Amino acid sequence: MHATTKTCIELGPAVVNPDVKLTFRYLPGEYVRAVNAHQRLSVRLLPDLTIAGILAGAGFLTILFGTDQYFWLGVLMCGTGLAFCALVIVILVVLPRAMLASKPKLHQEYQLTFSDQGVRFRTDSIDSTIGWSIYERAVEVRNFYLLYWARRQFTVIPKRAFETSTDMLTFEALLFAHISKIDRRV
Repeated sequence: MHATTKTCIELGPAVVNPDVKLTFRYLPGEYVRAVNAHQRLSVRLLPDLTIAGILAGAGFLTILFGTDQYFWLGVLMCGTGLAFCALVIVILVVLPRAMLASKPKLHQEYQLTFSDQGVRFRTDSIDSTIGWSIYERAVEVRNFYLLYWARRQFTVIPKRAFETSTDMLTFEALLFAHISKIDRRV
């Protein structure tokens, strides 16, 4: 008789369940911080505020030191610069808070399950499974993952919702496997 020997190679801990299950509620101000992170990614904050400040300053100096024929030009420049600064403040401060207040679903408990088959969303008002193909890109910022399904539409996943670092690593592996554009801004 001929004996055969099988060799076992240890590959490390096997993944028994590649699903990642998260249960969380957004903390006060948390969703607003995530929207602000999104806004900072899409708005060129420093260059825009610099240009607005220069425009307002030049307008102010034109009003103070210019001749009468340039007075209205100075008012226009100063007003435009100040209006642009106000618009940036509205986009970064007022809009996220108004969005939070107008969406009661953001106050509900979220139960999300991420797997190779897709993402299962459960709240008091939602129970659905969506495919990974809905997401165009993902961005990791300091405290959140932002999963975009449109240019300005995204799902906010707080990093604090992960119970273990293994869950977070499994989640990131699922992101890399199913979403082609991933950006880290940590």
